Amino acid sequence: MEQQTQPVAYLFEDVEIYNPEDIEKLIDGLTEEQAKFMLVRAVQMAYRNGLYSLTESELISKSLRMLK
Repeated sequence: MEQQTQPVAYLFEDVEIYNPEDIEKLIDGLTEEQAKFMLVRAVQMAYRNGLYSLTESELISKSLRMLK
């Protein structure tokens, strides 16, 4: 099967998906490092979209630094 040159989807507005089957592979084989990366991207996306107050953003930021 030929690799797509354009993403078919984006996860958290940042992670490019080129093949729909890759989403299942990612979910099924998710490592701890990938899970942390996805959590960081999800929080960044939510912050960019104004979903958190300044206090909430600081608490989330500190929590993520502790997980790394």
